[in-house]
Amino acid sequence: MIKLLQCLFILQPLLLLSQNQSEYPDVIIDSYNSTTKTKNIFYGGSKVPSKRISVSLDSLFYKNDCYISLPKDSYVIVGFTNNYIIDAPNQNDIFIEEVGGAGEYADVFVSSDNIEYKFLGVAGNGSINELDLAKIDYKKEVKYIKVVGKDSKGASPGFDIGGIYGLPGANKPGEVIILENVLFETNKAVLLQESYESLNQLVKQLQTNKSVQIEIRGHTDNVGKETKNQTLSEQRAKAVLDYLVSQGIETKRLSYYGYGSTQPIASNDTNEGRTKNRRVEFLKVE
Repeated sequence: MIKLLQCLFILQPLLLLSQNQSEYPDVIIDSYNSTTKTKNIFYGGSKVPSKRISVSLDSLFYKNDCYISLPKDSYVIVGFTNNYIIDAPNQNDIFIEEVGGAGEYADVFVSSDNIEYKFLGVAGNGSINELDLAKIDYKKEVKYIKVVGKDSKGASPGFDIGGIYGLPGANKPGEVIILENVLFETNKAVLLQESYESLNQLVKQLQTNKSVQIEIRGHTDNVGKETKNQTLSEQRAKAVLDYLVSQGIETKRLSYYGYGSTQPIASNDTNEGRTKNRRVEFLKVE
């Protein structure tokens, strides 16, 4: 309900955007440690004093004194669900901090959809690496960043990430709003009764703000065949659109897309994560 109220605020006539969005990522999309052969066991340390310790990938979500080591062929993909990064004019956009003096390096890739990644550059050498999206002519919103270790040097072997973030000015708050409590029958695109309260609130706001157009987006977890997930996500997004139309919202103000399981906002390795990934959201498009 809190997120629904936030969505209603965003749909006010001025469509104001929050100025308090963090420049840091807020979700781990995927990861792999070539040394531990796992997705979630990583080592690193504390910048002051330097000491090798087990480090949670969650430390990438905020400014702190920890670093995470990526041995050769290890990687981490971070996502931005509350914001995104764009190519801001005449400045570097993405900053990758590498800790230490052993000369470790990593390849950096960016993506808007977690499907197609484009090589942005190489980071490393114990410094804050400043990367400019203009150098690769990247015009899309950056919602995912992948960092892949290139070597295994150092006391804690590998590229030592001290931080991944967008510079304020390049970092923008997103307008994608998750529709809370919009639920469906299992493996079907049939809305449950408890969905109507949230959808009716959205209807009222769209009736008040008649110039607003929205794109409805359906998502699933990764259980089952992707072709089936893709179809189900499309059908559920269409079911929401049909309900809004049935309540008097003009069809020309609405569009819908299904993304299957390609854009998770949480890990699919847990029931809680899969529940979060099964969602319907909308984006203001005009």
